[in-house]
Amino acid sequence: MCAGLVAVVVNEPDIVGVSRHHGHKAGAGKACRSDRIIVAYGMDALDSFTKTFLTATALGKLPATTVTRHARVLRGCAGDRDEVAVVARCQSRQHRRNVFMLTRNRLVVTGESAVLRRVSLHLNAELHQLADVTWTPEPSRTGVQLGLTAIDGVRENFWVRLAGAAEMWRLDEALKQAFRTPWGVIQPAVAAPVAGVKVATGVKAPLPELRLA
Repeated sequence: MCAGLVAVVVNEPDIVGVSRHHGHKAGAGKACRSDRIIVAYGMDALDSFTKTFLTATALGKLPATTVTRHARVLRGCAGDRDEVAVVARCQSRQHRRNVFMLTRNRLVVTGESAVLRRVSLHLNAELHQLADVTWTPEPSRTGVQLGLTAIDGVRENFWVRLAGAAEMWRLDEALKQAFRTPWGVIQPAVAAPVAGVKVATGVKAPLPELRLA
């Protein structure tokens, strides 16, 4: 672990997110590598974006190095109050290494160069700025074909790769709420319950293991 960091650790192998100091807000932009996942389960000190972003990346099983590289740009687009529904890897004609993020208010896609792995912003739009949004879930490939027209009139097409069938249908439902349901509300990512932890009504569940560096 990086010195001076506090993390909530659960048994997932691929995602890293950290808080800088115990009891303070933190962004996922500064993350360190770890042999285990650090997610936002029970971490009330984190802002809305960070809690839901870390949960969404854990559910999406994105590699820790990918999350670390793209987090700063994604957070800069959404701000600290927006809530993240889905984060996934995707492809476009311009980039094969894209990251797709859908929040309650925005759709953001970042790209990554092949050699130097430099991250750039490909698309950043509020949901109401997008038109002619179409998508087709493909269960056999565990992904979604997504097409949309941005505010500048450019037609974009993405292949969004999901971690499993549950994530694919969760994205499908989020897109329905965003673009097909009047007054629809996109549900943010929610961490799966920790095995063996029972939560009584009005009683807060204990945190998973804390590791202090």
